[in-house]
Amino acid sequence: MGSVRRYTGEDLGTAPRIAVVANDAIGNFVVGTPLLQMLRDRWQPSALDYYGGTRTWELIEASDLIDFGHPLHGAPPSHTAVAIAERAEDGAYDLVVNMEWTYYAKAATGMLAGVQSYVCGPSVGNGGRGDLPFSDDAMGRLWNDQEWVSPEITARYPDLKTGFIGEIFCRLAYLSGEIPGYRLPSKKPAMATPPVLIATAASLPEKLWTKEKWAEVLTKLGSMGLEVGLIGAPPAAQKQYWQGESTEDELVEAGLVTDLRGKLTLPEVVGALSLAKLVFSLDNGVMHLASATETPAIGLFRKNIARLWAPEKVKVIEPTGGDLVSEIPVADVWSVIEKQL
Repeated sequence: MGSVRRYTGEDLGTAPRIAVVANDAIGNFVVGTPLLQMLRDRWQPSALDYYGGTRTWELIEASDLIDFGHPLHGAPPSHTAVAIAERAEDGAYDLVVNMEWTYYAKAATGMLAGVQSYVCGPSVGNGGRGDLPFSDDAMGRLWNDQEWVSPEITARYPDLKTGFIGEIFCRLAYLSGEIPGYRLPSKKPAMATPPVLIATAASLPEKLWTKEKWAEVLTKLGSMGLEVGLIGAPPAAQKQYWQGESTEDELVEAGLVTDLRGKLTLPEVVGALSLAKLVFSLDNGVMHLASATETPAIGLFRKNIARLWAPEKVKVIEPTGGDLVSEIPVADVWSVIEKQL
């Protein structure tokens, strides 16, 4: 572990080596792709490496934005230590950008930093002790703020044009200019996929819509002669990482959806989404993947979360009374679906 320095927009010189550390949730990978693009455009790095996780490995491996990837989250720590040491043989990183708050990610950020490396984002302090303090400037205050869902976020930080998390990460890395759209690897699916695709699972129970409401909407779509495909992880992995597996199983058993769970690689999921007529999803990774395509996408969000997590192109539906997705009426959703179709 080197003597890490807090980055505040310093010149990195010619062809610097840059590492990015991130959570391995699909949505986190997707919202990080504007950052990867801007780092490439600004610095023309000799290496832009990505330390993510096993759940997003198919995207990491296929991305043209990444020179070297490692599944930090999901790989044995001993494998990570070896990968970091081997990569360091080509030279130390000039900048390490961490988008993840777990202690493991902060420790990895410190391990990736060389003697003269700059660090942007959460990191352990020098010698692995405590946390590296954030800078005493607007971006340091933004890192410390963490009330990123606040409607006043752009008033508090004039460098932000929006409160979208994709822009926030770019500005935190002292990158200026227009924020690019998502950029993902895409591959045509090996199988035919339905014209309407849905994703009913999420990371938290408060993000879920009820089985009965899903069934009502799917029945309406079926009456219009529209086949619907269910996108998601294989059931075993779904139960390990996400909520809502019982709803998925019951919708499949009722014959309301074509089960595509685990049958497509992530680049193929992007390809299927791009071929669809409509995508209807909760606030999850599939919604973000769909946002990288031209396909109309509808997303169900908890109250006040969309301003941080919803890309501009997504048609957002929120509860009008309470805070939970389960409180959104079918009528509100169906009126939006009809307009999109």
